[in-house]
Amino acid sequence: MVPAWINSCLGSVRAWASLCGLDYRFFGDEIFERVPTWYRERANGRLPVMTDLGRLILVRDALGSGARTVFWIDADVFIFDPDELQVEIDAEYAFSRELWVQQSARGLKVYQNVHNAFCMFRQGNPFLDFYIHACQSVLHRVDSGVPNQIVGTKLLTAMHNIIGFPLMEQVGMASPLVLQDLSAGSDGPALTRLVAKSPTTLRAVNLCGSLVGQKVDGVSINDDLLARTVEHLNKKGPSRFRKP
Repeated sequence: MVPAWINSCLGSVRAWASLCGLDYRFFGDEIFERVPTWYRERANGRLPVMTDLGRLILVRDALGSGARTVFWIDADVFIFDPDELQVEIDAEYAFSRELWVQQSARGLKVYQNVHNAFCMFRQGNPFLDFYIHACQSVLHRVDSGVPNQIVGTKLLTAMHNIIGFPLMEQVGMASPLVLQDLSAGSDGPALTRLVAKSPTTLRAVNLCGSLVGQKVDGVSINDDLLARTVEHLNKKGPSRFRKP
């Protein structure tokens, strides 16, 4: 059964797409049918690694079928301020900025990365085919287990640091410590750091559903935590992320 918080995320994306006059298509586990067998075997059951390639193939299919612009939005992205989420960007493709708030020996630290939970590709873009090739090349080279982010955040951030990607700044990433603050409905230290470091006011966040069942930075990620997070974002999301 799909958790209620995931249904809320999906509903928020459908509503935003309708608001923008965009066609909406949902893909479930059939995404993995588009991933080559050898790639799935080397991914060793890691769904994020398989999804990172599967989404690109589906985007390529949509562009090949005549779509001029395709947005990919993960199922665990919650758009809490749809009226203000603006993704118009003068670029042929774009990803989103990830500011990951994590505990370090000196207190909270913010790591700057790039995420693909919300990304965009247009007809004729020069990057999509290369990214598909790069994902497959990385998996061809590995001999054992791979981290979930190997062809997602890790690969994209490494390339961004060299060539610089166009970024959609309004869709962020809620690390476990940020989720803890959001679920409590408080302006806690991790959320405060995220807002301070964000270049603009966030209108949507990825809720890191792939971490469900894990304990990260002392935070147990489970459906109850994420349900409370969505509840508070529904009520006070825009105010939680408003820049001073």
